[in-house]
Amino acid sequence: MSNSASAAPAAAEIHLSRAQMLLGYVTASYGFAFSTMVSFLVPLRALEINTPIDLIGLLVGAGAVVPALLAVVSGEISDRLGPRKTYVISTLATGLSTLVAAATDSYWALFVIQLVTGFARSTAWLASQAYLTSVGRPDQRAAITGRMSFSTNAGMIGAPLVVGASAEWVGFQFTFVTLAVISLVYCLMGIRLPEVRVARVTARRGSSGGFGLALGLLRLKGVQVVLQLTFVRLWSSTFWIAFYPLLLVQQGFTPARIGTILAVYAVVSTAVTLTAGWFSARMGNAVASAASLAVGAIGVAISPYLFDYPLVFLPALFVGFAQGLSLPLLVASVSEEAPPDQRGIAFGLRTSVNQGAGTLAPVASGAVAASIGLTLGFLFNSGVAVLLLAGSLWMYLNARRARGENR
Repeated sequence: MSNSASAAPAAAEIHLSRAQMLLGYVTASYGFAFSTMVSFLVPLRALEINTPIDLIGLLVGAGAVVPALLAVVSGEISDRLGPRKTYVISTLATGLSTLVAAATDSYWALFVIQLVTGFARSTAWLASQAYLTSVGRPDQRAAITGRMSFSTNAGMIGAPLVVGASAEWVGFQFTFVTLAVISLVYCLMGIRLPEVRVARVTARRGSSGGFGLALGLLRLKGVQVVLQLTFVRLWSSTFWIAFYPLLLVQQGFTPARIGTILAVYAVVSTAVTLTAGWFSARMGNAVASAASLAVGAIGVAISPYLFDYPLVFLPALFVGFAQGLSLPLLVASVSEEAPPDQRGIAFGLRTSVNQGAGTLAPVASGAVAASIGLTLGFLFNSGVAVLLLAGSLWMYLNARRARGENR
C-alpha cells in the first residue's frame, strides 16, 4: 500500500480504497479506547502505590485538563503537519509516556504522565477525525463518521476487558506496558495509512497556536450551532451516566441490574451510529442531531419515573440513541462548517466544549439535585437541554434564511 496519496486541489475529492477506509476506521478507535483503559487503570494503580484518596481524583482529572485547555493547539498541529503524521507522532508519544508509567511508583510522576498522555491521546483522536472527514464526497460524510463512531464505541466496549485481563495476568503496574504495546500497534497502523492532505485555503495562519483562527471560526453561525449542540450532548450524557446509577440504587436495584441497564445504553449507542447516513440524508446533520438530542433529553426527564421492567430500559434506549446518533452527525457538521485546512482547529474547539460541558453538567445539575432533590435534578438537566436545543434550531434556521436556503 502506498503512503503517498497526493494532496488534492481545493475542489477535488480524495478517495481511498475499502481496505484503506477500514484501516482508517480501526485507527479511529484508539482515542476513546485508550482513554477508557487509562480511566480504568490509573485509579487502581494509584491505590496500589498508596496514593491519598483525595489525590486519586486529581490524577484521573489530570488526563482531561490539558485536552480542555489545549485542544485548539492539537488541532493546529494536525492542520499544519497533516492528520496522518500527527496521528503517528501522537500514538507513539502516548505509548512512550505510558511505558514510563510502568517504571514509576510515584503518584506525582503519574500526575505528570497523565498530563502528557492526555494531550497526546486527544491529539490522536482529533487527527483521526480530521483524516476521515477529509475523504469522500460531502454527501458521504455522515455515513463515514457513523462508521468511525461505531469503531470508537466498539473500542470503548472492548477496552475494559483488555485492561481487566492484563491486570489479572501481570498486575496493575505492568498493564501500563500492555497499553504501551497497544499504542505502538496503533502507531504502526497509522504508518500504513495513505497520506491525506487537503489544499490550503487560509492565506495566513499566524503564530497564536491556532487560537486566532479559532476565534474566527467562532464567528461562523454554523460553527456556533454545532458547538451548542455539542454542549447539549455532553450536558445530558455526563449527568445521566453519573447520577442515574444513584437513582437506581435508591430504588433498590442491585449493581448487576444497574450494569445491565447501562450495557443496554452502550449497545444502543454503538449500533445507532451506523444509521447516521440515513438520518443525515433525510433531515440534515444539524436537525437530525437536535432531534436525537431532544430524544435524549426526554430520556433524562423520564428516568426518575420508570422503575418497572421493561420500562426501566426506556431511559437507556433514549439516551443511548441520542448519544450514538449525534456524535457522527456533529463530527460531520464540524467538517462541513470549517474550511478544509482548519478542520483540526474546529475539532479542537469541539473538544474544548466537550470537556467544558462534561465538567459543568455534574457540578451544576448535581448542585440542583442536592438542594431540591434528585428527581428535580433530572428535570432541571432535561429542561436546560431543551432550551439550548430550541436556541440552536433558532440560530440554524436564521443562518439558513440569511443564506437564502429553502430546503
